[in-house]
Amino acid sequence: MATLYDLDPQTRELLTLDTFLKQITVKEFVEGLTADHTIQESNGRTAAINPKPYIRTFEASLEALGRISAELNSREQKIQYDARQADAAHQRTVAATEAQCHDLANEFSDLDLLVSEVASTTTSLGEAVDLVSRQRNRAASSQFIIKCYISFLENDPSIVEGMRTGSFEDQRQCAITVRQLLRFARKINNIPRASVARENIEKYAEMVERELLKTFDKAYRSADMNSMKAVAGILTEFNGGVSVIQIFVNQHDFFIMKDKLLHESVIEDDNLWQKLCDPSCEDPPFDTATKELLDEIRATVKKESLIIKRVFPHPDSVLRVFLQRLFAQTIQQRIELILSHAKSISTLAYLRTLQNAHSEIGALVEDLKAILKPDLDTGGGLSMLLDQNMQDLFVPYIENRQYIDTERRNLQELGSAMLASFNNYHLSRKTTKNHKLLNKLGTVTGRERWAKNKNTGN
Repeated sequence: MATLYDLDPQTRELLTLDTFLKQITVKEFVEGLTADHTIQESNGRTAAINPKPYIRTFEASLEALGRISAELNSREQKIQYDARQADAAHQRTVAATEAQCHDLANEFSDLDLLVSEVASTTTSLGEAVDLVSRQRNRAASSQFIIKCYISFLENDPSIVEGMRTGSFEDQRQCAITVRQLLRFARKINNIPRASVARENIEKYAEMVERELLKTFDKAYRSADMNSMKAVAGILTEFNGGVSVIQIFVNQHDFFIMKDKLLHESVIEDDNLWQKLCDPSCEDPPFDTATKELLDEIRATVKKESLIIKRVFPHPDSVLRVFLQRLFAQTIQQRIELILSHAKSISTLAYLRTLQNAHSEIGALVEDLKAILKPDLDTGGGLSMLLDQNMQDLFVPYIENRQYIDTERRNLQELGSAMLASFNNYHLSRKTTKNHKLLNKLGTVTGRERWAKNKNTGN
């Protein structure tokens, strides 16, 4: 029987496992086995087929294929065995890992509980440390206040005087100390000379406030915004900032110059009042000086709102006082002036002036809201204040049916004037007719007399 080694090298190479791993087809395999068994004659023609080489080759191939099949079966069994062993090992590993994860989760929970307990303990300890620190600071502050109080009891403010004449931060500490001393002195009445100490502290507090206000006024006149901001902050801590707001508003150039704006000579515009009294004027004008005043108020609020926002810790409080002063003093006085003058001329002029004033001030209020809303009127309190101020401004002219009565009186006056014109017109026409009739009668009588004289003479 032929063996694999009786075959040629090409056939032996074909009968290996690597050949079948290349996914060779049956046709290609058979053609490879029989490739060299064809006998060629000398004239190039194919000779008769000799079956022996084919038989030997196929026998050897079958033997080789059997060995390859057996080898593959052996490998498959070994691989299946190894796979079962690996799967069993994997299952054991998964079970062990699951147990370890469970143990790790338990350990993590225990650790988390421990950390929570430590954090709670640390928090309590931190709170205790903070409490002790606050108590220590409070004790030190109390000790310093008592020391300062004793010095004022002896009329010696040197301790706080050094702070008052120092930097702005020192002045702030001085203001805080004096405020605490005032509160402390007002509670103590059962020691000798307590009233003396309280009086000395109150005088010194007045002096501190007065000097800070002078510093603020000086900084305001020199446009030193940083100093203004520092002093405003100090006075806000000292007394809520009431005094610094008052000095800022009261000494503002706009209110100082108000007398010029409210002088009566600015309403002496005869052409304006003639148009206001004319019922045929469809678009009665408004007082020019009052318009200029309202425009100046717009510009002033726009400018001063920026300064107030930069200087004061609570700008809305300052703007509230500033706006109230504008309406209660400047605008109200101006409206009273022009309405009083209009009323002295005619009821129609008064009503038209009142209507124009309401329209112009309403427009002013809306413009001021637009100026303040982006940054300074976040809660809408200033807008409500503006609406309330405008309402309060016109309440005296419309309450208790005043406006209705004035409108009725105006209609009566206009009706009376029209009827008077109508009566005068017809009276003048009647008088003219009477004169024409008399003239006509006189002419007829003259003609008759002439005719009579003529007949008599004849």
